[in-house]
Amino acid sequence: MRNVKRFLPYVGGILLLTLLLRQIEPKEVLDRLLDANLLWLLIGCGWYLLTNILRTYRVAQILEIPGWWSPLRILPEMFALSFLNNVLPSRTGELSFPFFMAQRHQIPVATSATALLLVRIFDYLAVAILFTFFALIQRSKLLPNALQFVNIVLLALAISIVGLLAMPWLGHVGLTLMRWILSRLGFKESNLYTLADRFGTQMVTTLALMRSPLFYIQIVGWSLLVWLCTFAWFAAFLQAIGLPYPYMLVIVGATFGSLAKAIPFITIGGFGAYEAGWALGFGLTGMDRVTALSSGFTVNILILSTSIIFGGSALLFMALGQRTTGQKEPQIQTDEEAVTPNC
Repeated sequence: MRNVKRFLPYVGGILLLTLLLRQIEPKEVLDRLLDANLLWLLIGCGWYLLTNILRTYRVAQILEIPGWWSPLRILPEMFALSFLNNVLPSRTGELSFPFFMAQRHQIPVATSATALLLVRIFDYLAVAILFTFFALIQRSKLLPNALQFVNIVLLALAISIVGLLAMPWLGHVGLTLMRWILSRLGFKESNLYTLADRFGTQMVTTLALMRSPLFYIQIVGWSLLVWLCTFAWFAAFLQAIGLPYPYMLVIVGATFGSLAKAIPFITIGGFGAYEAGWALGFGLTGMDRVTALSSGFTVNILILSTSIIFGGSALLFMALGQRTTGQKEPQIQTDEEAVTPNC
C-alpha cells in the first residue's frame, strides 16, 4: 500500500505523456535524433554554456560576489542545478544549489535559497517580457487567438512585477509574524525558534537588497540576456533536427514549454508537460500539432542530454575536487556593504 501511495503522484504525468505519445510516431523522434546536424548541436551546446555563464553572474550579482572571475567558481553549481532539475522529479534539483553553496563555499543555505527564489521570479518576468514583445512584433504571423494568450501573459507579468516590488517588505513582515507565532506557541526559548529566526533573518537580509532600483535593473538585464541565449539554444537544436525556424517565432513558441517545465509537476525531465506547452506555443505560430509534439520531444531529449553531459561533468569535478583537497573550498568573499535589515 505504501508503494502505491508513492506511485500515485506520478499517474497524472504518465497519463499526459501517454496521451501525447499516442498522437505522434515515436520513430519520427528517433529519426530526427539520428539525423541531427552535428554542427548545429555543437552550436546549441555553445549557447547552453553561455546561458549558464550568464546565470552564474546573475546569481553572483544577487549574492554580491565581487570581481569578474570569482563568480565563475560557482559555475559547476549552476551546471549541476540544471542537470538535477532535469533528472529529478518535481524540480527537486533546486534543493541541490543551497546544499552545494553551503558545502563548497560556506554561503548560508537561507541566503542561496533566497537568491534562487529571486532568480526564478525574475525568470518568469523575463520570459513574459520577451514573449509579449516578440508576439506583438510577429502578430501578423501568429494565429488569431494568439492575442488572447498575450493578454494572459501580460496579466501574469503585472502580477510578477507587483510581487517583486512587495517582496522586500513582505519578507520583513513574514519574519515578524513567524517570531510572534512561535513565541505564542511557547517556542521562544527553543532551538526551533533560534534556527527559524536565523534562517528567516538571512532570507530577509538577501531580500533587502531588492530595495535598490539599480538591483531591479541589473537583475532584469541579466535575466533577459539569460533567456535570449536560452531561446537561441532551442533555435539551434531546431536547426539541428531539420526544422529551421525564425528566432523571434522560436521565442514565442518555446515560451509555454519553458514555463510548463518550470512548474513543479510530478514528471522527470519535464516529459509530458514540456511537450504540451511546446505544442501550444508553436501551435500559435502555425506549426501543425504532430510536428510541434515530435519536435518538442526531440528538443527536450537534446536538452536533457546536454544538461547530463555538462551537469554530470560538473558533479564529477566537484566530487574529485573535494576528494583531492580533503576539505571545503575557501569561502567566497561577498560585498561587505550588503544591506542589513532593521529586524
